[in-house]
Amino acid sequence: MKLTFLGTGAADWNGPDARGEYRRLTSTLIDGSLLIDVTHTVDDMIENPAAITDVLFTHSHDDHFDLDALRALAPVRVYAHESWAGEIAGEGLTVVPLRIGVSVQAGAFTVTPMPSNHSTGKDYETTLHYLIEKNGQTLLYATDGAWLLNREHKIIGKRTLDAVVFDATIGDSAPGDFRIFEHNSIDMVRLMTATMLKTGRLRENAPVYLTHMARTLHAPQKQLEAELKAPFIPCYDGMKAAF
Repeated sequence: MKLTFLGTGAADWNGPDARGEYRRLTSTLIDGSLLIDVTHTVDDMIENPAAITDVLFTHSHDDHFDLDALRALAPVRVYAHESWAGEIAGEGLTVVPLRIGVSVQAGAFTVTPMPSNHSTGKDYETTLHYLIEKNGQTLLYATDGAWLLNREHKIIGKRTLDAVVFDATIGDSAPGDFRIFEHNSIDMVRLMTATMLKTGRLRENAPVYLTHMARTLHAPQKQLEAELKAPFIPCYDGMKAAF
């Protein structure tokens, strides 16, 4: 699979910061046709909008879901958890409601929605992570969210993941950050990665991409690249990767 990280920032980004760093809101394109989350901040990063046929939404927070941006893109199919998918209906779009653990076909991809450790202001909404499979490869897309839930672990089952995209909102901040209850620190990602490797859930040398980075909680990109060692890869806007 080929990944393009259109945006890699958390919700607190709104233009360049005092360091000159800038991250658009988090959105990721897979093989040019499958888009995960979309906002107006990534319009200029999409090289071929007409090629995007399917859009997956993780949840309805406005740093991941923008109805105007979705209308402008006009994909063939849109996917969201059934708890709020009806709120997108009536927009001239084909909306596919998703159920936890029930796989669907999205173009050339098999997509399995899983519950994420995150929440919105809607008590009824279930937020999502995704297992994405194509041509014998499996990607875990896990942002937003903190620790993987037990139910996610069971859905992953005996699959061996070829790559992971992890929420890394908090960075290497000191213990005591309240956000650990719905976002990851890099230490949390390290622990989950070590366990997935030991239990055979993640293949050896599989890349672990870090995205959804908060403006106030991360070092500049060049420092991240210098400090983080394989398999951890700090993503940046426009970064292209393949596994």
